[in-house]
Amino acid sequence: MILVTRPLAQVDKLQILLKKANLDYALFPAFEVQKLMPKIPSKPYDVIIFISVNAVIYAHEYLPRLLAKNQKIFAVGPVTANKLTSVGVMVDAYPKKNASSVALLALEECHSISDKRILIVRGQGGAETLKNKLEPSNQVDYLEVYERRMLDASELHQKSIERFMKNENGVVLGNSNQTLSNMLSLVESINPDYVSRLKKYPILVLSERIKIHARSLGFDKVHIAPGPGDKEVLSELLSGKIR
Repeated sequence: MILVTRPLAQVDKLQILLKKANLDYALFPAFEVQKLMPKIPSKPYDVIIFISVNAVIYAHEYLPRLLAKNQKIFAVGPVTANKLTSVGVMVDAYPKKNASSVALLALEECHSISDKRILIVRGQGGAETLKNKLEPSNQVDYLEVYERRMLDASELHQKSIERFMKNENGVVLGNSNQTLSNMLSLVESINPDYVSRLKKYPILVLSERIKIHARSLGFDKVHIAPGPGDKEVLSELLSGKIR
């Protein structure tokens, strides 16, 4: 059984894939995403960096006011880049394998940025890695278009975790550091005894950074998916490597 911890609004495609593969799953949303109403800058930026698929989704209505000629568009990974392409935005650079700020900063296109106005489109309260690295030689601003809200434990959470705990061959999906932390808080509020048991299950994450966080929380069997997309996640689930 797979414990799916994504927001409910973002599980449809993965659910379809899991059903086609005859994999049982339980929905356990670790948080929900809420749209923000940011103040849109009046002057164009030289570079815009989209930090996630949600950044593209919740900034979509503002794109006509944000995009400009001779502007560079960067994405934090291939899934975000694909989402930009799907809404008609050409992406100049993105890390092809690992979706992370560190991987983006390692690209040659980022090394050459200097004396530019950079806009980072993201959720509220994200990591400061990009800004800290780029700001010494550039002007860097944020456009925060969504926020992640912690959920109270619901009937869905209780039923899902109880079903999952009855399965000896379960796998936990963890898409972000916040997902893991919120998930454990929700589980503890339902049944504190479940927390230590949950950490004994294998967990599938999307990056080395999340793997490090998962280990710091007490998960021992941490695996990294070959890519951030749903198909790569499914492929790893079916590979037989996760034990």
